[in-house]
Amino acid sequence: MLATLTAVVTLAWPVVPAHASEPELAIRSINLRPEAPVVRATGSVRLVIDVVAKGAHGTRGVTVLVEPGRPPAGARPLTPGVPVRPAQPVKPPAQPAQPAEPAQPAEPAQPAEPAQPAEPAQPALPAEPAEPAEIGDAETAQPPVQPPVQPPVVVPAIAAGTGTLVRPPVGFHRFRLAETGWETWRFNPEVGLSRWYPSGVWTIRATAVDQEGNEVKAYTTFNLRRETTLEGVSVSEKKRVRVSGTLRRLDPYGLVGHRPFAKQRLLIKFREGEGEWRTVGSARTRKDGWFDQRVPKAGNGVYRVEFAPTTHYAGDLSPVRRPRRN
Repeated sequence: MLATLTAVVTLAWPVVPAHASEPELAIRSINLRPEAPVVRATGSVRLVIDVVAKGAHGTRGVTVLVEPGRPPAGARPLTPGVPVRPAQPVKPPAQPAQPAEPAQPAEPAQPAEPAQPAEPAQPALPAEPAEPAEIGDAETAQPPVQPPVQPPVVVPAIAAGTGTLVRPPVGFHRFRLAETGWETWRFNPEVGLSRWYPSGVWTIRATAVDQEGNEVKAYTTFNLRRETTLEGVSVSEKKRVRVSGTLRRLDPYGLVGHRPFAKQRLLIKFREGEGEWRTVGSARTRKDGWFDQRVPKAGNGVYRVEFAPTTHYAGDLSPVRRPRRN
């Protein structure tokens, strides 16, 4: 398997005291491991997603959604070194209440007969400003407790958030970085991606929410590719060098393990000694995946065949072959 499960180390999460100033809400990066997942005939690829954010509040302050397809129209992809911040706050900060105007002292009454003037009324005291709401202790992030589920036949969304989005369940860990305010939220989907999921472009959407309800979203994409194999590659030499073999791909319909991969361009590479690999020719596969190409002699060295990755299929390299002399 190309993918390996990353062990998660939970670090101590210090409690934030009441009235602590919250950092500005932002998402700096979304990192995926493995960077280029490849599905094979058996097994699945387990993803590890790290979201670096600040200002998120509570154990659900950051959620992720992983689904096939490209980001929605108008979505801004993450640029390295440029954090994504909310355009405008959803809820403006509460303003303290304005103090009431003091009452004017009463005018002394005009007596009909000589008398002492009435005592002037005491001015009203200004109203006390409204006390800001108490900020409770920060919640300690814990993995959501949910029963394990079997891999579904259909393609579900992989998320951590509300109950409607969590399918299959996702566990996460949260820990601080050395830089002030930034935190890494690590998500470990319990269900991996297998050959039954669609290949091509997938999107990871990360959403961060602060204590006031402000929200910011960030997107990144990756390609989920199916395995390809170069089989039976042979190199022989007479007047010219003959390179032949078969290219096969993982069956996209799941009926058999691998099928011939037709009409694909291959590169024939040559290297002499410890030098660099250089292209000396190309070939195209037939309907049955077979290729057979002759190229000029390049010298005393070794050859190999290379299939470059596509949006849906992984690349492959043949074993190194020294020409057989007929």
